[in-house]
Amino acid sequence: MPLPLSYPALKLVLEYVKVEKRIHLTSRSSFLQQIDKAIPVRAKVFWIQEGYLSLDGFQFDVQQKSRYTSEDKKNGKLLMSYLKGRSSVNVDSAIFETVKTSQDIPLKLDFTVNSLTTFCCNLNVVFPMINPCSFPLTEFTMIPYEPTNVDIEIVRSAKQLSITTDDELIGLEKLPNKSVLLIRPVTDAVRIIRYWMENGKEVETEFAMICSQRFDLVEMLDALQEKFQEVREELEEIDEHILPGFSIPLSSSSKLLVYGIVKNENEVYTFELVLKVV
Repeated sequence: MPLPLSYPALKLVLEYVKVEKRIHLTSRSSFLQQIDKAIPVRAKVFWIQEGYLSLDGFQFDVQQKSRYTSEDKKNGKLLMSYLKGRSSVNVDSAIFETVKTSQDIPLKLDFTVNSLTTFCCNLNVVFPMINPCSFPLTEFTMIPYEPTNVDIEIVRSAKQLSITTDDELIGLEKLPNKSVLLIRPVTDAVRIIRYWMENGKEVETEFAMICSQRFDLVEMLDALQEKFQEVREELEEIDEHILPGFSIPLSSSSKLLVYGIVKNENEVYTFELVLKVV
């Protein structure tokens, strides 16, 4: 007859069991629940949106929509019961969508995350839920719905930062991030370049701004060429996919390259203005 698992062994097994199985297992045993409460929750994806939350596909909705089956509703109650009273949840990716007030969050948790996405959220509500031990974030994707100050610790920590917005990004030029992608930005590239000229910028920094079409990219490059004609140097064409721009000395050992790039992925073309420090 096999020997029963020891307490430390049970803790180790439960910690790395898939969330769905872990919830069902512990719901049937008060002994397992006591052990489970003492170990971290680990999951791949946590998604929260206006009274709705999902943990690796296990979902709960405050509104209990008619399309949900009785099994969905049962699992939702299990999820809420399971998460209540926990101090922290470790997830690879946390996604917050249209979270505007604390009332939009059915359960307050402390998250340790690798990747974070915020879609049209009040960041003052979301950010307190992210444990600072998550920093630096591996990736942060922001989709603000209003002018936003991005010169804050959680944004500055991201190794890869992606922002989609039509609104002003306050403090963008001050960010120390080395990899930034801006989609549909209303951004003053002149302001960014001038700030870097005055304050310097770390080598290997690359900001890319996506334009809607090739004409917009060419027009932006022409405008920048004219704006910095007194300090710029011509930049030779590097390859056929790059639209030649110019370079600006930043220091005795570094310079800023400003150019355009055309990408083709599965016949889908994107056009980017690139600011790269070398």
